[in-house]
Amino acid sequence: MQIYKIGVRMKIVLGQKWAFVYLVVLFFMSEFVGAQNTSLTSTITLKEVALKVSKLNTPRSVLPFSLSVINLNEVQALHQQLSLQEYLGAVPGLFSLNANNYAQDLRISIRGFGARAVFGIRGIKIIVDGIPETTPDGQGQLDNLPLGLLQNLEVLRGPSASLYGNASGGVLYLNTLDRLEGESVRVRSTFGAFGLQSYQLSTSFKTAKTTSLFHFNRTKTEGYRTFSGLQQNIFNAKIKHEFSATSSLQAQLNYTQSPRAEDAGGLTMDEVLTDRVQARQRNKDYDTFEQVNQFKLGLRWLQNWRSQWKWDTYAFYSLRDFYGKLPFENGGIIDLYRNYYGLGSRLTYTEKKNNFVHRWQIGTETALQRDQRDRFLNQKGEQGANVFSQEERFGSFGVYILDEIQSKKWLLRTSLRFDHQNVGADSVVENQTYSVLNPSIGISYAIVEKQHLFFNFSTSFETPALSELSANPSGEEGLNLNLDPSRALNYEVGWKSLGANSRLEATLFYIQSSNEILPYELEAFPGRSFYRNTGATQRYGLELFGEARWREWKFQASLTQATYLFDAANEDASEWEGNRLPGIPNAQAFLQVEYNTTSEWQFQLTGEHIGKFYANNSNTAEVKGYQRLRFQVRKGVDFSWGQLNFFGGIHNLLNATYFDNIRLNAFGARHYEPAPVRNLFGGVSFGF
Repeated sequence: MQIYKIGVRMKIVLGQKWAFVYLVVLFFMSEFVGAQNTSLTSTITLKEVALKVSKLNTPRSVLPFSLSVINLNEVQALHQQLSLQEYLGAVPGLFSLNANNYAQDLRISIRGFGARAVFGIRGIKIIVDGIPETTPDGQGQLDNLPLGLLQNLEVLRGPSASLYGNASGGVLYLNTLDRLEGESVRVRSTFGAFGLQSYQLSTSFKTAKTTSLFHFNRTKTEGYRTFSGLQQNIFNAKIKHEFSATSSLQAQLNYTQSPRAEDAGGLTMDEVLTDRVQARQRNKDYDTFEQVNQFKLGLRWLQNWRSQWKWDTYAFYSLRDFYGKLPFENGGIIDLYRNYYGLGSRLTYTEKKNNFVHRWQIGTETALQRDQRDRFLNQKGEQGANVFSQEERFGSFGVYILDEIQSKKWLLRTSLRFDHQNVGADSVVENQTYSVLNPSIGISYAIVEKQHLFFNFSTSFETPALSELSANPSGEEGLNLNLDPSRALNYEVGWKSLGANSRLEATLFYIQSSNEILPYELEAFPGRSFYRNTGATQRYGLELFGEARWREWKFQASLTQATYLFDAANEDASEWEGNRLPGIPNAQAFLQVEYNTTSEWQFQLTGEHIGKFYANNSNTAEVKGYQRLRFQVRKGVDFSWGQLNFFGGIHNLLNATYFDNIRLNAFGARHYEPAPVRNLFGGVSFGF
């Protein structure tokens, strides 16, 4: 393993106005709430929780990692529930784009990991109810996620390969409802700008030992831009049966049908200034869209023995049938049929003696992905001859051990994981293999009660995805085996404080990586992405988060001030050494105020600042920073038969002009996908 010197590069510039403003906001949130504790009620007290993403039952404030938790039970009824981006703004270090291009899915990056994704999510592990959503090669998508069922989300910010293996520069752990609380049936209808129509039906059953939840959602929208519409149907089922007080089985099933998600394409700046809502003409000529049918079945068994032993095992199978058109002729139609299945198991032991708690865990995971990829001529929207056909395979196996010792003031946590991947295709004679060992160590110390300092060192690696390996610049079959996995080393130091009604967190991070993979385009294949390794990078920054409650008020604020650079000090640095990594802003700020009345009115005002960033490696295409504001409101009405809720909101309240997506290193400077102007939504739901 290559060891990097941290040197003296860990400098954070706090003189910028947003850093100063948010430091002041966080400080006064803490002081104000602390002074008003006598006015607070137990119903709004912030509680300490153990997070599932950490794999051990350790309280959040003690863990020596950067962790974020967004609880949605209180605010789900406010949201439009069209994109996961609606819920992620409060997480420092996390940046998302592409919420309105439904053909390419939301792009999420955590401390720069995932920023390279042209479509879907790369570099970040996605887990839903304990079962991986990310494929072994590191690809993930959220187009099958039932947003209306989300209960909370946990974000592990920073490299986590010692826990989750490949493509875990960060982890997004999503938990959905087991059942409806106080209701058997819930119906919801949402209408909004750009022809939005969304209909949900959820029903829940509970017996002495079994709970179940069935959910159906139908969504249709024309999109903000011309040729950017979506049609989608999702069915989700979740059943949990307790065989005894110590054993349970959970089953989840998801079926997603999206007959059409259109892609309006990227524009040049001149085209944006002429008409923001226009689609790229070439995309219309070649009828660019995607069609998806996906099925996923997962089983999870939980078993406890006494109070010391716990066994958690899962198995799943997923099928994804994808058909898409791209805006060029040769290979411009893709027909992908994916089978993806795997299983994992972990055994946990907990021992408590005097003032010490010792936890350890050993686990193993294996998965196999098979992609049958066919490309056809796209003859102005009509399917032509087959020009590419191959079956691609990606298998993975991982085993890890995790150990944690906790005293009254100290916690020491170590982990080590070995991963082996095997990559091949029927057009390749020899398979490519990757083997890697990833350690981590973290220390937490309680300086006073409920205030902790922590430090950790962790690593990550990320292999090229099959879609990236199959994108040969030559246009021929086979795999581009010139692509190498990227590696990263992460150092963190932070402080956490948990009060009765407030939480404050501050983290400094420093990351060095090698063999970063970034996309680019070629003139011969306009609109198609290829990939190459681009040398080393360094990333360092400050992340702040605070939340507080006072009477009927709730406040949340976060700040990210960071620098992401191509490394000029590394011998393998690319021609862009010293430039900023594209697609990631250096500054982000978030502030949210929520007010609840005793008459069941709920108001929420959310403001975000996104700093400037760049659309290409050479930093010649600058994307200006912007601010956006969102207002949402809900009114509940109780009846003898149930509850009726009216809700609505305004996105982009100040009508800011900014970009929903940036296409990195796009040929012809077609980087820009304009974001929607001010727009409204509203609806009604009732449960009984």
